[in-house]
Amino acid sequence: MFPSGKRERYLTQRNFRILLAALIFTGVVGLFLYGSRSLRAPTLVVSAPAKDTATSEDIVDVRGRTDPDADVTVNGRPLYIGSSGEFEERLYLVKGVNALSFEAKNRYGKTTSITRYLVVR
Repeated sequence: MFPSGKRERYLTQRNFRILLAALIFTGVVGLFLYGSRSLRAPTLVVSAPAKDTATSEDIVDVRGRTDPDADVTVNGRPLYIGSSGEFEERLYLVKGVNALSFEAKNRYGKTTSITRYLVVR
């Protein structure tokens, strides 16, 4: 028979079907996980300026972070995003109420918005 009691293993039709089903299942799950990334909006955190503040300065530094693959604008003006998703920009304000509208948009078209109001005295 077989030397030293070892059996040879063959790829039977049953084993092939099980393997094929496992590969298809893995592919479907992988595709679902990859596609779910396109369902969520990018994160957007504005660390400066603080929410609804008053100041006597007419210059403000805005800072924050987002997903590295997102595009960020403030009042429609694009900001430079670093490789880790950090952004920083200096903006000039006018006397009175200034609305800073931040928007992060990923490549799938999903957006996240934050608006900060600054009063310059």
